Amino acid sequence: MNLVISKSKLYDIIQKALPIIPIKSSLQILSNFKIKFSKNDISISASDLDQSIICSSECETDIKTEITINAKKLYEIVRELPEGNIYLSVDVNVLNIENKKGFSCKIAGISSQEFPDFPEIKEGVSFSISPKVLKEMTIKSSFAVSKEDTKSGLNGIYWKFDQGKTGMVATDGHRLGCSFTKMNFKLEKNFSFICNPKSLNHIVNILKEDNDEEKIDVLVGEKYVIFTFSDIKLCSKLIEGPYPDYEKVIPKSSPKKAIIDKNLIFDAVKRVSVLTTQNSWLIKFIFKNNLLEIIVQNKDIGGEAREIVPIEYTGPEHIIGFNSKYLLEILNLISSNKIRFEMNTQLSPCLIFPELEKDKEKTFDDLFLLMPLRIIE
Repeated sequence: MNLVISKSKLYDIIQKALPIIPIKSSLQILSNFKIKFSKNDISISASDLDQSIICSSECETDIKTEITINAKKLYEIVRELPEGNIYLSVDVNVLNIENKKGFSCKIAGISSQEFPDFPEIKEGVSFSISPKVLKEMTIKSSFAVSKEDTKSGLNGIYWKFDQGKTGMVATDGHRLGCSFTKMNFKLEKNFSFICNPKSLNHIVNILKEDNDEEKIDVLVGEKYVIFTFSDIKLCSKLIEGPYPDYEKVIPKSSPKKAIIDKNLIFDAVKRVSVLTTQNSWLIKFIFKNNLLEIIVQNKDIGGEAREIVPIEYTGPEHIIGFNSKYLLEILNLISSNKIRFEMNTQLSPCLIFPELEKDKEKTFDDLFLLMPLRIIE
């Protein structure tokens, strides 16, 4: 008997599983989906050994079988099919795909016995979290994850549960992003772990079109964390720690404070940074009495760009350099109309906060840190 499923349902679960397939792998089986037929259900699994996902959907079938098929080819075939029902069947290690409009094809597969098992967590900490909270914390931290393989702990997002709040932190030594919110999880003790940013970002991408009211169930074990939501289970291998004490790099005193309209500074930095060099992306800020002068000099082409932005700042003139690319990335993550810069010396870390209106409730406690660049005149 055939398994019958609409193209839209099959294509949806294929799209959600495909990003887990590794681009390159010495194991051929990891280039495949494991497709499992069971009563009125089809599931597609993918794994790169660090991450595993199972995406399921309702269908019409009463047969039980499974097979592994090249993921990219299956994706390309289903993508090109017209809307309507798709008929799937398995003959030994061959998947047959048909529709009522005359299309049919066969793809040879591999026995599913070679496919890695989905990890199990026998003992762990479990809790539920809203998609909105998970999205916010992930987006505001993941940008700062280190890309260097030598810094294993910094390759992940540090997820912390402490004193009635939870939050995520990431840093690469040049910038830092963290977002915390109050929690009402019933946990026996405070704990933390380092999560794979690819897994969290993949969940965020999947959740974009999903109902935000639905909770995500999370189970954290010794080596893995499992996320369960909708008809999806995603398991991610935890990154070994310990995570560096990020609080040590956050200045305790930053006496120079400036409040700036976010859109004004974002647009001004974007304009003048056209002249930055890709070696440093250096942009110079000069804070004066209620004015900010933004300057970029490019000696390679003999060019200079500058713009003056009105701000709220009183105090001594303060000159500081930033990586414009990193700064724009942080500004783009802040949704408030105004932002607050807190600084000390030319080489001290600069703290950037959303500046909320007085009558607006603070849902997330966000902090961004940017290390200055040395200005050589």
